[in-house]
Amino acid sequence: MERSSKLLKILLAVLIIAIIGIAVFFFAGLADGKTKTQDTEKSSGCEYIKYRDLEKNVSMTGSVAGSDKVTVKGETDLKVKKLSVKVGDKVKKGDVLCEFDSSDLKKQIEDMKTKAQNDAKNAHAANEKKLSDAKKAKDDNVKKAQQEIENATSRRDQAYVDYNNMVDQYNALIGEADRAYDEMVAATGDDANAKKANWESILERAGKIGNEADELKAKLPDFENAIPAAKAAYAETVKKADAEIKKAQDALDAEKTTATSADSNKELKALQDKIDRCVIKSPKDGVVTQVNAVSGKIPSSAELFTISNASKFLISGKVGEADINKISEDMSAEIKTASTGDKAVNGTVKRIERKSASGENQSEEGYTVDVGIDDSDSKLAIGETANVKIILDKRENALCIPYDAVISSNEGGYYVFVASRNSKGEYIISKRKIEKGFDGDDYLEVTSDNIHENDLVLTNPRGVSDGDSLDLTPPEK
Repeated sequence: MERSSKLLKILLAVLIIAIIGIAVFFFAGLADGKTKTQDTEKSSGCEYIKYRDLEKNVSMTGSVAGSDKVTVKGETDLKVKKLSVKVGDKVKKGDVLCEFDSSDLKKQIEDMKTKAQNDAKNAHAANEKKLSDAKKAKDDNVKKAQQEIENATSRRDQAYVDYNNMVDQYNALIGEADRAYDEMVAATGDDANAKKANWESILERAGKIGNEADELKAKLPDFENAIPAAKAAYAETVKKADAEIKKAQDALDAEKTTATSADSNKELKALQDKIDRCVIKSPKDGVVTQVNAVSGKIPSSAELFTISNASKFLISGKVGEADINKISEDMSAEIKTASTGDKAVNGTVKRIERKSASGENQSEEGYTVDVGIDDSDSKLAIGETANVKIILDKRENALCIPYDAVISSNEGGYYVFVASRNSKGEYIISKRKIEKGFDGDDYLEVTSDNIHENDLVLTNPRGVSDGDSLDLTPPEK
């Protein structure tokens, strides 16, 4: 029995050791697999930290034009009959730029003059008819009102007659009832019953007529009041009728005092003014830098021509809502066009129109910004497209780090991963907290003492920790 117990203990110990061994092997395998997974997820690019000139800018595209430009507007519902200029033409103040077809407008004026004459005749006839109708209406309505007074008087008089008749009938029946009562008292037997029935019948008729008389008496004031009401209605009818007659007469009289020639009519004057505007002239000396008119077609915009001073150039473009408040006048700019190639021409922001153009032309959304050219010999050509970079701020010779190397810390602040090569040729990663300086468009200035020129910094690091080793291929310095 004791031997079996010892054997059982030995077997149990062996089983426990085997279970522990399996568990260690299993978890070691998991740990090894996890490490391998992490290693396969580690990845990053790299870049050397350099001193650079940083800047923040807003870009826009515009067209080269002369400065001191003016926009010449015209009609947008008439065809251009004759176009006298093209882009690049020099013009003097008062030169004809184009002429619109005014033949339809002139025909409208003639038609309106004829119509005005016919309308005057028709209006006179209508006013005469209104006066005649008003007089006739007065006669008819006054007669009706007078008749209503007479009817009210007649109804009042009849009501009194009816009331007096009822009173007389009532009194007669009361007298008859008194006699019937005496006969009933004197009668005996069946004759007494008959007399009683007769007496009661007379009383019933008297009571009915008496009630009707009382009801009619209560209505007598209404009959009385109806007469002054009818008279008041009569007076109101006369008043309104006289007002209508006066209104009609005033309309006739006004024809004599307000009748004027068709040429002075407001609508005719507007047409004549439009005819006068059909000839578009230059308001100043200059060069035609924009033409939005085509002979034989209706312009799509009221802004037909731009006349500019060709001695000074200007770039006019659009800037979006997100950038317009960053820009201010007198900011420096760099301009490049096809004619300048890689060489940048210096410019300055001259004007900012803080009114969006999207309401006028959805294809040109944004705010208009004009940039003047500082270089006197820029070689720019009017009408060519220019790419403008407006300099918001800049920092020269700043120690720079790419934005995709900077990581935001959960504890606050920012850090980067710097790769340093050890004696074995391995790149060891160190996590370094940084202080940010100037924000450029492409790079960030770093002001920390722990970051130096030619440090190799990781870009877009993934799965990287402090102390890791990575296989990197640095770019050329």
